[in-house]
Amino acid sequence: MLLPVRARLALAYTVTLLGALAIFGAIVLWQQGRIGLRRVDRELTGLNATLANVLRDELNEQSTPAKAAGAAQNLLTVTGRAVAIFDAQGRVLAARWNGLELPADTATTSEQIVTLDTRRGAWRVHLRPQTLGGVSVSLLVASPLTDVYRERREAREAMMIGIPLILLLAAGGGVYLSSLSARPIAEALRLQRQFTADASHELRTPVSIVRAAAEVTLSREHRDESEYREALAIVGSQARRLGHLVEDLLMLARADAGGYPVRPVDLYLDEVVDDCRRAVGLLAAERGVTIRGGPSPEIPFRGDENLLRQLVLNVLQNAVQHTPTGGSVGIDLRRDADAVTMRISDSGAGIPAPDQHRVFDRFVQLDPSRRGEGTGLGLPIARWIAEAHHGTLAIERSGPEGTTFCVSLPTAP
Repeated sequence: MLLPVRARLALAYTVTLLGALAIFGAIVLWQQGRIGLRRVDRELTGLNATLANVLRDELNEQSTPAKAAGAAQNLLTVTGRAVAIFDAQGRVLAARWNGLELPADTATTSEQIVTLDTRRGAWRVHLRPQTLGGVSVSLLVASPLTDVYRERREAREAMMIGIPLILLLAAGGGVYLSSLSARPIAEALRLQRQFTADASHELRTPVSIVRAAAEVTLSREHRDESEYREALAIVGSQARRLGHLVEDLLMLARADAGGYPVRPVDLYLDEVVDDCRRAVGLLAAERGVTIRGGPSPEIPFRGDENLLRQLVLNVLQNAVQHTPTGGSVGIDLRRDADAVTMRISDSGAGIPAPDQHRVFDRFVQLDPSRRGEGTGLGLPIARWIAEAHHGTLAIERSGPEGTTFCVSLPTAP
């Protein structure tokens, strides 16, 4: 556990591959040995049948079984193979051992297919009792397993060379792949730690204000009604801010986990935008900001009405908060063949180019003077809502004359 994530991933990948290669190598060697023995057994079965046919013919021509066995042995010439013929009492009638050392206690009256280890190597032995022309005999044929063991040894040597090379390449590939997979993991952990720290800070601030207001108000035994009202107003304001923050955090947490339900219904998007414009109009009037935008044509759309309403409200409120007194906020809603486009522009000071990618990060508030007015979650939530409807939310332009946010939502088929 003291190793970094990338090293642990690479080690786990290499160990897993080593185990798989070891199992694969063992299975290959085992199968190769079985296939080799089957090949030798087929050869010896054919040789035994040939010997039986030759001996049957010789028994019909020769006067004694011994002479027939000798003649059959001379006719059957197989290089490197052992051939022996026994009578019913286990005596050798004829034999060509070619290096095979048969144990003295070998029972020749029962059928056997065995592998014998001798001083000169391993042999595969087939012993089969038969009755040929009224004569009971036992036919033995055997073949050395030199070729089978040589093939197995060569395969083992090839694996001893190939497996380390494969592991070396796999280790390098594992390091590379783990570096690729560790980056998003490390980035996710970093974002999680940052999100936790930012959320703790944002939650701590209203709680600290509420506690301070209560402690100051209760520090004296008697206070005027106006002082209590002021303290309660502070507590109520921070409680509302805390409630909004908790709701936003829960929405983002459920969205990240894929558990926030999107309930699409048939609606008119122009009506949703008009309702949001009227709602934000009160905030704009307090700040001396004008909201521009004429009536839009009917735009049927299928989406989650509550989420779309929050999307428009968040972007509109952000535009109003960053527009100075006497400025204006414009709304332009259009529909083309395959998407609905909404542009919300303000007449603020604009967003510096290096910070434009940060406005959609959570808890980011670029204007220090407005830190107490929001939570820095409005635009991240708005972008998630757009993406939940398979759309986008982005900054179209930003400069000294103001900023324009563009929401693009694909229309339903």
